[in-house]
Amino acid sequence: MEALKEYLEKIDDPLQRERVEEIFGWIIKKFPQLLPELKWNQPMFTDHGTYIIGFSTAKHHLSVAPEEFGMEHFAEDIAQAGYSATKGLFRIKWNEPVNFELLEKMIEFNIMDKAECTTFWRK
Repeated sequence: MEALKEYLEKIDDPLQRERVEEIFGWIIKKFPQLLPELKWNQPMFTDHGTYIIGFSTAKHHLSVAPEEFGMEHFAEDIAQAGYSATKGLFRIKWNEPVNFELLEKMIEFNIMDKAECTTFWRK
């Protein structure tokens, strides 16, 4: 998680920082093959040079971005989890539980779907 240390240190609210650390730690433990990176000042996880999932923090929520294709694929699951969403991301409010099952499904899907991908973003 060293690559994301600088980002984490900039999260002023200690409870929010702890929550993001928990999520990132879970991803690192569950998917040790993924590389945590900071690109465009945003934390993300990549696999063989291709984007898998990214995050950003805001005052009231943590944004999760599995790419638009991932958002479309999991739109129903995201709605059932009660998260608000846009075309490219969904939001987990700081006072909402994290649906780790949904995160796991999204990450596994992107790893599998992008196994042969040779670009950072889907084309």
